[in-house]
Amino acid sequence: CQAETNTLSILEKRGLCSGCPSDKCLPPYSLVFMVRQRIEGGFDLSCTELIAQWPTIQNEFIASLAECVEDVKVNYEPNKAGSLNFTSCPAGFWPSVVDDKFGLDNSVVRYTSSYFYTDKDDADAIYGIVDELDRASGDTVQGAYDTTNAYFLGIYIDELVNRDMALAMGSAFITMVAILVHTGSPWLTLMGLIQIIFSFPLSYFFYFFVLKIEFFPYVNLIGVFVVFALGADDVFVAVDKWKNARLEMKNNTTEEVASRALPDAAYAMLLTTVTTAAAFFATTICPINALYCFAAFCGLLIVFDYIMNIFIVFPALCLYDKW
Repeated sequence: CQAETNTLSILEKRGLCSGCPSDKCLPPYSLVFMVRQRIEGGFDLSCTELIAQWPTIQNEFIASLAECVEDVKVNYEPNKAGSLNFTSCPAGFWPSVVDDKFGLDNSVVRYTSSYFYTDKDDADAIYGIVDELDRASGDTVQGAYDTTNAYFLGIYIDELVNRDMALAMGSAFITMVAILVHTGSPWLTLMGLIQIIFSFPLSYFFYFFVLKIEFFPYVNLIGVFVVFALGADDVFVAVDKWKNARLEMKNNTTEEVASRALPDAAYAMLLTTVTTAAAFFATTICPINALYCFAAFCGLLIVFDYIMNIFIVFPALCLYDKW
């Protein structure tokens, strides 16, 4: 009761609840609301006064509520409009105010819901103050908040994704700097980043259209860090193989250097690609759908990064050598 009162007060001060033409808002629909309905002048009582009046209706209220719940369990038809309008239930009764264990054989409610009347367009604003809302003491009652219009979890996940994308951009920047320092060439750095970036749409195309996996969990985005790390490593291998071959073949043509360096680089990268991709693909035996999708997508990223390295970085090395 007190938690509802405090939360309603906060929502009223912020102008985030509705129901009345004045600044006041409708009280939340809950077990407390139903008790107030049963007591004369109940809506004018404080929580302390309501507690004092509770014993006068306790047995009758619990018995009538249990009868209503048993009626709902037996006769409720989900696909029929108005099927919750049982004469044994209070007007506007919502089953979620009690848990599924409550009934004639169990008068204890372990989980309940209180519905505050808010505007659906205020979901973001309410999420911004959700930590201020009263969750009770936690000793007897522990509260949590969500909304039926725009789930707080979805908003929270969006925040995490935006934060992770910022980290991914930071990862890309650090990778770019590392490649630039190692190669000493803006051209090779650009081509290295392009081969990493191109592996994403190619992997998603194969993931969605060939493997027919329609579910794309947020955890797949962690693959950004995996492919940036492995992609940079592939660039380092290719560049080092080329530089070593050029040192040994100072007077040879670009084509001759390529004929020695690129097969060696492709073989060396193939070993790391196969072992890493195999580890991810082996994880697809996991029965958890999100992990299965993550493993499949990361495995594809690694394979296509290797392919893009051959088709983009190798030609770039030839052009770099000629220039």
